[in-house]
Amino acid sequence: MIYLFFLFGLCVGSFLNVVILRMEKKDFSFAKLKSRSKCPHCKKTLLWYDLIPLISFFILGGRCRFCKKQISFQYPLVEFFTGLLFYLIFLKFGLSWQLTILYPLTSILVVLFVFDLKTMMLPDIFAWIAIGLAILYLILQALVHNSYFLFLNSAIAAAIAGGFFALLVLVSREKWMGRGDIYLGVILGLMLGYPQVLVGLFSAFTLGALFSIILLSLKKTTLKAQIAFGPFVILATFIAFFWGEKILQWYLNI
Repeated sequence: MIYLFFLFGLCVGSFLNVVILRMEKKDFSFAKLKSRSKCPHCKKTLLWYDLIPLISFFILGGRCRFCKKQISFQYPLVEFFTGLLFYLIFLKFGLSWQLTILYPLTSILVVLFVFDLKTMMLPDIFAWIAIGLAILYLILQALVHNSYFLFLNSAIAAAIAGGFFALLVLVSREKWMGRGDIYLGVILGLMLGYPQVLVGLFSAFTLGALFSIILLSLKKTTLKAQIAFGPFVILATFIAFFWGEKILQWYLNI
């Protein structure tokens, strides 16, 4: 049964690719999401058996059936990692109410990850929906465990992360990071709480620094070039969400 959630995540990931593509083209609307997917090159409507998550991509050799042009690896990667995240969330919580909120929240974060990576922009509406879902999750957690400390703890963590990013935005006048990163900082704090939020912040900056060093060493960027920071915040959020306590314990033991 556990693998069904991975397969469900693959299907959701396929849908998220459609959302990302239409957002890039500034042609996003919930009504248009019902329309059939088309090849981004030749614009021909894709057949249903060309839309099977992961499988179709590799059967077709990563090319369109009609025009034979290369299909972006974004599609299988988004599908796979969405499936992986759904699988990990199920491992953490089992078949519980948490899935009904964490799955939509995770889906939005995947969209924000890819969209920011490709365009260096974070759509406000998606960020606010994610914040709303995170707050709803915390409220339900507090009610289920009859502990308002859980909500207060995460609210403080959100203020720490969001406030820290807001300070960097103000000091740098949005040269170091943008306003959207403040929203991601709030989401990071709400999902992790204290002290795991510290693991998330440290991981985000560490991942960002390592990625920048690799690009510089390969001469793929320069010191003056801007790099989207949002994907590192989102990746760090998931790392700390699943393994934050173990990482923190490992660090304290050292």
